[in-house]
Formats: sequence, C-alpha cells, structure tokens
Amino acid sequence: MAWKKLEESEYEAYFDKLSKAFKNEKVEIEVLAVSIGAQKQTRWIPLIGISYDPPEKTISIISEAIDHHIKRPREVQIHETDAGVDSIQITGADGYEHLLKLKEPVSL
Repeated sequence: MAWKKLEESEYEAYFDKLSKAFKNEKVEIEVLAVSIGAQKQTRWIPLIGISYDPPEKTISIISEAIDHHIKRPREVQIHETDAGVDSIQITGADGYEHLLKLKEPVSL
C-alpha cells in the first residue's frame, strides 16, 4: 500500500512493538549503494527481533544467523499493506540503504 516515514523519536517504541509481534518470522536483508550495487546479506533467515539503541543511535536486526547493525540511521521507512508490515527500508549515515523484506507480513 504505502511507505510511512518514522521519526527518530519513534524508532525504539516502534521496533519494540514490531518485535513483540514476530512469530517465527523470516527476513531477507539487502544492502543497496551506488558503489556496490544491490548485495543480498541474507536469504530468508529466522528473525529474532529489531531494536534501536538511542544512546548509540544504532538499529540492530538480530537473527539466528547474523546480527546486522546500522549506525546513525538517517531515515527509516516502513511499508505496510492491508496484511501488515512487509518491508523496512533504513538509510544509514554512510548513505547505504538496508532493505529488510519479511517473508510474511506482520500485523501490529
């Protein structure tokens, strides 16, 4: 349906709420940048949670296979359909875009 931009003041509460809604979710993480093109970091791995640490200004995506950290995010956008959240796009301070695709939408 539509992309929604989150404000930094919303990150911590939003990711806590989203993580509580996870039930055996699988995620694919892709990193996009002009210098490297599109690089898949993972392919449908079990997702444990997503969190934001305000003092460190870091978003952490925790899975059974890897931990993926994005320092000083400049922008966070959530893609939501009628079925729920299906993608999260995070632009880091380095300009890299991190695209998290959920295999199944998560309803909040």
